[in-house]
Amino acid sequence: MTALLPGQAAAPVGPADLRMMYAMHFGFRRDLTHFCMAARRTPATDGATWRALLARWDLLSTILHDHHRKEDVVIWPILRERAEADGDTSARAILDAMDEEHDQIDPILVRGREALAAMATGKDGMDRPSLVAIFDEALGCLSAHLSHEERDANVILQARITREEWDHLERTELRGGMSAREMLAMLPWLEKDLPSRFKAELLAEAPLPLRAMLKLGRRAFRKMDDAAFAAVPSGVPVAADQF
Repeated sequence: MTALLPGQAAAPVGPADLRMMYAMHFGFRRDLTHFCMAARRTPATDGATWRALLARWDLLSTILHDHHRKEDVVIWPILRERAEADGDTSARAILDAMDEEHDQIDPILVRGREALAAMATGKDGMDRPSLVAIFDEALGCLSAHLSHEERDANVILQARITREEWDHLERTELRGGMSAREMLAMLPWLEKDLPSRFKAELLAEAPLPLRAMLKLGRRAFRKMDDAAFAAVPSGVPVAADQF
């Protein structure tokens, strides 16, 4: 199955249904686009909005860490083992790059939180240009990684895993790992701004408990999201060129 969402670089054909992965990637690109704009537009003295942005950054970081952990612990090791068995050094190099790129992103998330905390508290370390630079770096670094994964790593995935294996991994390894509280925020985070047809497909196939949690978590998420991105106009495209 294939999917191509705004900002997405590729959707290699194969047996694995990667729509959920691509929805996550869309959410990461969307969030960082909005953070880049918010860093430029939010009034420096608006402490309430900066605090909401800090909480929103923590949510993004939690979801991104969970997504990368599952790739590092579940997906890449399986593919690396099979690439090594095939003697495919090119595939091994791409999978090694996935790990290295994850390691590059983590420190940026920490620096982003520190800069946002300074803005939120109004302390002497408050520095909008530094925050803007960090968010721009985060968007560039993560977008490059996601595109590399979509173009190259997912080709390896589609060539070395069956549909049955992927479905099993999604049920047993890739859906868990977050607390109920985190899930209540993550599910409405995931659906935000998704193209309507794509979202409808995912919702139609989602288990009833997940749909119930989505409905339950929407109000609190939207309240936090609206407070954080008060300075971001609605309808901003993913990875917008102009902030």
